[in-house]
Order: sequence, then C-alpha cells, then structure tokens
Amino acid sequence: MSLDLWDKVSKSDKKYLKQVNFGARKFTAIDAHYQIKAATKQFGPVGEGWGYHVDTIIHNLSPDDTVVIANVSVWHGSPSNVFGPVSGCKALMRNGKVDEDAPKKAMTDGLTKALSHLGFNADVFLGEFDGNKYTDKDKSDW
Repeated sequence: MSLDLWDKVSKSDKKYLKQVNFGARKFTAIDAHYQIKAATKQFGPVGEGWGYHVDTIIHNLSPDDTVVIANVSVWHGSPSNVFGPVSGCKALMRNGKVDEDAPKKAMTDGLTKALSHLGFNADVFLGEFDGNKYTDKDKSDW
C-alpha cells in the first residue's frame, strides 16, 4: 500500500483556507477550486486524467423544507478507476425560501469530500487548523 499521492497532496497552501462559523460549529475549510487545481496538477485536465459523476436527489422534508443531495463519484487515471459516491447535502428550500445555488453547493461539498479521500488537503480534514485564531491579516503567519 502506498501513500505517495497522499503525501504529495495532503498539505494545504494556507492562503486558500478560510474559517467557517456555522452556528455553534467552527471549522477550517479549503477553497474547492484550489482542490480542483491540485487534482488537475496531479492527474491532468478534468475529463482526461480525472473526473467525476454526480447523481442528484431532491428530498422533500416538509412542504416548506427540501434538501438536495449530490452523490459524487470520482475517477482518476481511467473512468473505470472510480470510487464513491460521496454525498454532499444542502438545503434547497428552508421555510419556503429557495436557495437557487443549493445544487451547486451540494455538488461542491461532495466533490471536496471525495477528493479528501485521496488525501487532497488532508491537513484540513484532519483538523490541523481548527482551534487556531484565524484572521485575514495573519494568514501569512501560519
């Protein structure tokens, strides 16, 4: 078993990190396009060296609350070398208010998590930045 890929992609460039406050939950997130760029650097262009498939499900929780679930499967090297799905979920409608970006957010959430399974930005997903006091001005000090 080899960790060559994991070791190459597990450390994040801190300028692509951001602190997220989600209610009482606080965590560090990685910019999704930074992950896509890193995957492209390792495997080649999307659709050639790697890619992903998304199956979207809309689930009504109540008349005014609906979620969108994006089941993302990622391949690299060859489309037959696929793993997943890894799911991302976002509120499409909450209390009757629609978030038109919810499908995109759910897909991005699933893709980001799927790439983390290959080791991309593992330091973020392992919580190595959580608990740090983070501000834009001290980003370069990390």
